[in-house]
Amino acid sequence: MLHLVLTQTNNDYVSIPLVYIEVIVLMLGAFSIGYFFAYYYQKSKYVKRISNLRQKLSEQAGVDIEDSNLEDTLPDEDIQIAAKAKKKRLAQDELDKTRTELDFERIGYASYEDADDLQKIIGIGPYTEEKLNTIGIYTFDQISKFNTRDIEIVTERIQFFPDRIVNDNWVAKAKLLQETKQQIKLRRDRNVRMKKA
Repeated sequence: MLHLVLTQTNNDYVSIPLVYIEVIVLMLGAFSIGYFFAYYYQKSKYVKRISNLRQKLSEQAGVDIEDSNLEDTLPDEDIQIAAKAKKKRLAQDELDKTRTELDFERIGYASYEDADDLQKIIGIGPYTEEKLNTIGIYTFDQISKFNTRDIEIVTERIQFFPDRIVNDNWVAKAKLLQETKQQIKLRRDRNVRMKKA
């Protein structure tokens, strides 16, 4: 086996096998290559994200936004106000469009004040709940009345995975949660009547 002599002190030789040095050099090389690739990958990812956000902002505000003259086009407050107004208008258009397609006469109307915690249904997270709320779905009762057509419309509107609503049994779980909610309400009403008597 080859050895490299590092130092000689008082006739004592300290030797390190050459293989260890080669391994250390290769590890440092692999680390530096990985580090630089990761750095440039992340940098390019954020550059793309920033350019996409600038494009969205320019579409929402109705102005062309470039790197150099972002402050010159509109004050920050005006850009934010225009973006919020456009977002609100798009949400209202989406709600109106959905209301013409979904049969709210059959599934029922609800508002934010009537809202149930839809995240109790497995498969509905915060993002999905927000999307459901934007199309007018707030309660377990509404979801429990979905038919096949409603599921197709909702899947398209909230841009959810196809067949996910069916596979996660949203309708059955919503019925169960609605029944539980009604039983709790009946118990409370009974307890209130008993206390009054």
